Amino acid sequence: MILIDHRDHEHVKSVAAAFAESFLSQYGSLSSCMNYEEACIYFELTLYEYARAKNLYALSEKEEGYIVYYRKDKGMPWYRDLLLFVRYFRHIRIETMQKMMLVRRGWTDYTIAHLNTPDYVDVSLVAVKKEYQGKGYLRKLMAAPFALADELGIPCILDTDAEHKAIRYESVGMRVERDQLLDNGMHFYTMIYEPEGKKK
Repeated sequence: MILIDHRDHEHVKSVAAAFAESFLSQYGSLSSCMNYEEACIYFELTLYEYARAKNLYALSEKEEGYIVYYRKDKGMPWYRDLLLFVRYFRHIRIETMQKMMLVRRGWTDYTIAHLNTPDYVDVSLVAVKKEYQGKGYLRKLMAAPFALADELGIPCILDTDAEHKAIRYESVGMRVERDQLLDNGMHFYTMIYEPEGKKK
């Protein structure tokens, strides 16, 4: 894994474009409410904060894929979400922000559902570049957070917004902890990986 430095703005911008392409190529909450240009802005704002917190990684020098992960108790400070929310409203059309809020209406984020879980590995974002998809790179990306979970004896958790994505995470060792049906008919899946000895 290679840590991506937030001070290299052009690099973060290129990673944001890769995330935008990956997320918009599949049906999901983002593809249903924003175009490519807006998705690039959204990911650039988001990834800059993750990179600044030293949580954004490329798989290798080739950058076949990217992942954002960290421990719950050593992750993003609470005010980062507030800063991001303000920046989204400053840089993304209000109509798009309204769509984003509507499409997720009724969703309980895993960070809220696991508020009383003492510690876990939080996987916030994952993307494999189009040309590397279907070649086992998701498994390689998830190896690092899984290894951290194993080392510390804590779960690894993420959310995903489509059944086919949940199936991919199941194929690399996670299970569906919760399948939540939203008001708009879309499903959100909370996926969990548990170290050996802690699996239910």
